[in-house]
Amino acid sequence: MSIHSPSPAKLIAFIIAPQNSLKDTWLSAIADKFGTLEHKGEFFPFCKTDYYKAEMGENLHRCVVSFEGLAEPENINTYKNKAIELENSLKSESGGRTLNIDIGYMDSDKIVLPSTKRGPFKLYAGGGIWLDMILTYSKGDFKPTEWAFADFKENPYKRDLLLIREKYKRVLHGKT
Repeated sequence: MSIHSPSPAKLIAFIIAPQNSLKDTWLSAIADKFGTLEHKGEFFPFCKTDYYKAEMGENLHRCVVSFEGLAEPENINTYKNKAIELENSLKSESGGRTLNIDIGYMDSDKIVLPSTKRGPFKLYAGGGIWLDMILTYSKGDFKPTEWAFADFKENPYKRDLLLIREKYKRVLHGKT
C-alpha cells in the first residue's frame, strides 16, 4: 500500500474589515506576512451576522485574496497562527481587532479554513486548530457545505474564487 501526499494548495484569505479602513496599510501587512498578493477580490458587505460588530464596528465588508506560489496543506496551522499574530498587531487603541483574517487553502476540490473554535463539523488538526471545509468544487462551481456561514452560502466570492482556482491550476501544472 502506498501513501499519497496531498498536492500543494493555493494559500488564500477571506478578510473582514470596516469599509472605511486603510486597505493599503493592512494589505501591505498581509503581503509582508504571507507573500505577494496574486489576486485581490472585490469587497462585499458582510451583513449576515453581527458577530464582529461589537469588536470591529459597523459597515463591515469581506473579500478574498490569494498569494503567489503554492503552500503545503499540512502547514495551515502555522499560517493560522501567523494570521492571529497579524490581527493582534493591528488592533485598535481600544484593543479590538481592525480586521479579521480567515487564512485557508484551496486545492482542486475544496476550500478549507482553520479555526481556533471547535465545532461539530470541524476536524482537529492539532495545536488548538480545527479545520473547516466550507466550500467544495464540483462541475465548474463552488458549492457551500451545509454548515457554511450565510455569506458563503450566497457566495458573492464565486467569480474571484474561480479566477483564483484557474491561477492555482496553471501554477500546479507548471503553466505560469
